[in-house]
Amino acid sequence: MTRAVVVGGGFGGLCAARVLAEHGADVVVLEQDEVTAESLQRRGVPQAQHPHALLARGLRELEALFPGLGDELTAVGAPEADFGEVVRYRVPAGWAPRVPVGLPIRTVTRPVLERLLRRRVLADPRVTTRGGFTAEDLLWRGDRVCGVRGPRVVDADLVVVATGRHSRVGTWLRYGGFEPPKALVVDAGTVYTTREFSAGSTRDWTAVAEFPRAPGVRRGGLVVTTESGTRLVTLVGADGQVAPTTESGFLNYARGLRAPEFADVIGSGEPVGTVHRMARLHSRWTLLHRMPRWPAGLLCLGDAVCALNPVHAQGMTVAAVQAAVLRDGLAEGVAEVELQRRIAGAVGQAWALATGADRVWDPFPTPWRSRALVRVLARVDERLPGDPGLFRDFSRVAHLVDRPGPGLLWRALRPVRRGHQRGAVLDQPLA
Repeated sequence: MTRAVVVGGGFGGLCAARVLAEHGADVVVLEQDEVTAESLQRRGVPQAQHPHALLARGLRELEALFPGLGDELTAVGAPEADFGEVVRYRVPAGWAPRVPVGLPIRTVTRPVLERLLRRRVLADPRVTTRGGFTAEDLLWRGDRVCGVRGPRVVDADLVVVATGRHSRVGTWLRYGGFEPPKALVVDAGTVYTTREFSAGSTRDWTAVAEFPRAPGVRRGGLVVTTESGTRLVTLVGADGQVAPTTESGFLNYARGLRAPEFADVIGSGEPVGTVHRMARLHSRWTLLHRMPRWPAGLLCLGDAVCALNPVHAQGMTVAAVQAAVLRDGLAEGVAEVELQRRIAGAVGQAWALATGADRVWDPFPTPWRSRALVRVLARVDERLPGDPGLFRDFSRVAHLVDRPGPGLLWRALRPVRRGHQRGAVLDQPLA
């Protein structure tokens, strides 16, 4: 491999470009927006206005890909902290315990994080970028991909597609004579409505999360402190619920949530900018790894493979894990067909967690394994407020650090002891 093309210059594409350059390739990043190393907002990333977070596994993988990135994040105001200490997590049964869980987390806005990555990637003389480039198709030489066609033709020995949630890779494969890939789709009808506020509240947390829970809790929200000290308030609706965009409607929707922090931030802070809304946030896993044939010279990663309901904050972490899989596979000299299977292997756990509860709202029949997972997640929600050990174990699974094992299942499913705390945990001090 001497020349590689990455289609898409967002988070996943930048991680891929970094890996390819480190393996000696001359890399061209094709991006539909005009970008430089200092670009912030991009039209092609409408979700940039909404909260983002790097889970513990994502932080670990990104630091390995970009050594010293943690120091750069701290320098721009995104300090690292323990998830259990700084995130207030509300489930229907009450508050999760405020205890250290040994998992770092950072909240940083998407444009700032991408700018840090883009600076590092474009500082490498082996990497160039072409902005304003809309990829129209792949170039084919028999069953091999040999480049990308757009405003001009770009030849390549390897093409990596990282074009996000609305990727056209399935269409491109069909144009090349390959059977279109099948996809799994789980749609909870999730809608995000976000507004930024000055940080009027001085409570000791970085983020607050209250998720919708099928079938009875159709509203939720996220509050995330940005690197600049403001707070992004996202009101989440599922199964047809949508937060209003008017000031009074936005506040009243927040007052209807169990966690008081949402209305507190809105009432004590000043709005910054306008309201932003995103819909059609279903989870979609394109099963590229199950295609009967796979072309040489092509790989896909990030949301082009699996786009998850963003309320679970797993997308960037999964993309970072896939970039690590790409790095290891290239080092081993693995063929593209096997490497694409390995990239898919990084999706399974996040997919199960993201779609477990959402499937209850989906109108299509649910597989029995998914029904079992829904029951387990419901028991986890029920037990979390009174069980710090369960909270630690589940947090490690949710951060993709550990796989769910017998210990977690036992903690969730064991009989409730007499006197076990099952009601809502009040806003207790840090344990």
